[in-house]
Amino acid sequence: MSTEYLQQQTRKIILNDDIDEFDFRNAIDHLFLEDIPDSAIAAFIKALTNRGVNFNELKIIREVILGHSYRITPKVTGTLIDNCGTGGDMFNSFNISTAASIIASASGINVAKHGNRSASGLCGSADFFEHVGFNLDTEERTLINALEENGFSFLFAPKFHPSLKRLSVIRKQLGFKTVFNIIGPLCNPCTNITGQVIGISDPKIFDLISNAMIKSHLKKIILVHSSDGMDELSNTSSNMMLSIESGKIERQEIDPTLLDLKIVKREQIQIGSIGESVKSTLETIYGKSTEAKQDIVSLNAAIALIAGGKVTEINDGIKMARELMKSETPKTKLRELISYCGNVRKLDILEEKFSL
Repeated sequence: MSTEYLQQQTRKIILNDDIDEFDFRNAIDHLFLEDIPDSAIAAFIKALTNRGVNFNELKIIREVILGHSYRITPKVTGTLIDNCGTGGDMFNSFNISTAASIIASASGINVAKHGNRSASGLCGSADFFEHVGFNLDTEERTLINALEENGFSFLFAPKFHPSLKRLSVIRKQLGFKTVFNIIGPLCNPCTNITGQVIGISDPKIFDLISNAMIKSHLKKIILVHSSDGMDELSNTSSNMMLSIESGKIERQEIDPTLLDLKIVKREQIQIGSIGESVKSTLETIYGKSTEAKQDIVSLNAAIALIAGGKVTEINDGIKMARELMKSETPKTKLRELISYCGNVRKLDILEEKFSL
């Protein structure tokens, strides 16, 4: 009966028939049932991708996924934010949002960095953290302790969303992007997250995501996209930023030339391997990278600082991020996390290798 029900909803989607909220939510819930064959799940996902989703359906998908996730409520004081992108920009940049998250946390705001291995680029946030000594298998209680005591932790998505493992395998077999490619950054497992920066590589989904998230419990959500296709704010081009606060949506264009930044070429922030990404990311966190890389991280850290309520103006955030990078605080934040949740000797070896 379960399989037949999902197939019925798949036919509705293919035929573009009305599917009410109850049936849509129930159909998404069916994707997590063990007795549903892979073929039926794949057919539903394919049909949904071909038809597209509206903001209410995206909201429902997020709610169902969170309902099947392992949720945590870290005991922290003040704001708790995330900084995560949808990926897929094929830009081959270093780990900008990861560096920005660590630097933002050095200001005193709490950051629960939610992330995964790279699906399309060279080095995802999980790849970076693993290379510097973080144990992706760290127990949840230890991750929570790190966040409560250090103000920063990395939440490896598969650990908190184990029910998505099967769907991930099916999606890879399909061989094309689906709605689930954009849902990950919307599903931070912390129940008490207050703010979020979401990087978007496709500007066409700005309205979709903003309207899906506008009634979430988050106090401040900031969506960012560079006009040359990055799921970050960039110093290589103009940018679009959309802020959601108190049920209101505000759009603005971010021009680096109107900030305390220089326009740079793409190749100045790109890397060619995982090793290069790890090196550039560490150098930037430690304040020893090139001006172009320091600037793009300062810009994105500034937005995280706004989401965390530390500053209200981008230039003030850039200034604060630069000051933090001159200090030892971001380096200390990273070392403390690895000490809690991994092997700090790996980080020692990299610091020695890169003269950090």
